[in-house]
Amino acid sequence: MNNFYKISGNGLKINEIKNFIQSSYLEEAPKNLLGYVLDENLSNLYGKVYVNEELKKVILSFRGTGMENLGSDWVNNLIFLANSSSYKLTPRFQTALKMYRDSMKKYINYQFELLGHSQSGVIVNNLCSNDVRNCISLNPAYKNANLKNNEYIIRSKADVVSQLVAPKKILNSVLYPKWSNKHMINIENKTNNPITEHKVDILDRLNQNMIIGRGMIKMNKYK
Repeated sequence: MNNFYKISGNGLKINEIKNFIQSSYLEEAPKNLLGYVLDENLSNLYGKVYVNEELKKVILSFRGTGMENLGSDWVNNLIFLANSSSYKLTPRFQTALKMYRDSMKKYINYQFELLGHSQSGVIVNNLCSNDVRNCISLNPAYKNANLKNNEYIIRSKADVVSQLVAPKKILNSVLYPKWSNKHMINIENKTNNPITEHKVDILDRLNQNMIIGRGMIKMNKYK
């Protein structure tokens, strides 16, 4: 059922971003996706690691809040709302951090792309650094987050969860001269339903060949 082709050029296409984010929600994620192979040893319930050996690229895709374990994942959201710094101490963030560190150690000198939706936008923001090629979040749950020069945000104009990230666009245009409209993609809302506007499939409203992200960067060996 999956299409097999190589991701080429700079950044990721909208269609690719959608596929990898959707796979992060699946317990039985595709073992092959868009020319990438799932690393089943590093992947877990909250995130998936996809690798393309030929391109020397790794995509880490983190999912949003789930309802498993009686909805315990929502506790992490409450902790973040109460104290964003304390979120780093939650099992959710620590699980993502371990997946990230283990991937960096295993795939030295590979290009890394981080993807996240909703709650995992916080994870992507915290893990984003110059060791990562692109950090892309969809409707991220940000609060007083400092956005990086290689961080890209896609959101619906009617999304409630990511509304606090909008003022950062103005600040970043001053702090980072290269930070432009390409870093903050605002999608026109088709409804006023906050649940609908928060879903991954709002990406269908964009040109599927539109590319998000920057080109190749020099990697530092992970320490």
